[in-house]
Amino acid sequence: MLHFVWPYLARRGGAYSTSSAEAARWAFARVGIAGRRVYDLGCGYGRVLALARRMGAEVVGVEIDPVRWLICLLRCRCRVLLADMFKVDVSDADVVYIFQWPSVNARLSEKFRRELRRGAYVVSYMWEVPGLELVEQSPELRVYIYRV
Repeated sequence: MLHFVWPYLARRGGAYSTSSAEAARWAFARVGIAGRRVYDLGCGYGRVLALARRMGAEVVGVEIDPVRWLICLLRCRCRVLLADMFKVDVSDADVVYIFQWPSVNARLSEKFRRELRRGAYVVSYMWEVPGLELVEQSPELRVYIYRV
């Protein structure tokens, strides 16, 4: 059970929960990810990474939990970093996808404003990201699209 909550207990992310593929697909279609680099911070088992890859994106996953990292790596067969998302440079990202808790999103907002280039998108499932320009949202799907 510790496997599911240790990123939260270590204050390095939220406890594990799956993202909505429908919400991610909606957001990715809105920003157009084909041919673009998409990072998924806290990628878990790779559900969103696999979707983004099928939609034509170059994907990079970041996962701090070694068990989820290994499963994601084997499942997605793409670049998945075993790392702390706060320590990974995302300056080459066109789109960053997150499903974290509000307190984590507040910390990530600072990182995004510091590292992401102008015009990059942040897609957040479930929770808002303070300090970024909201471009579009789907209240039904609980997904928010921001532009840096």
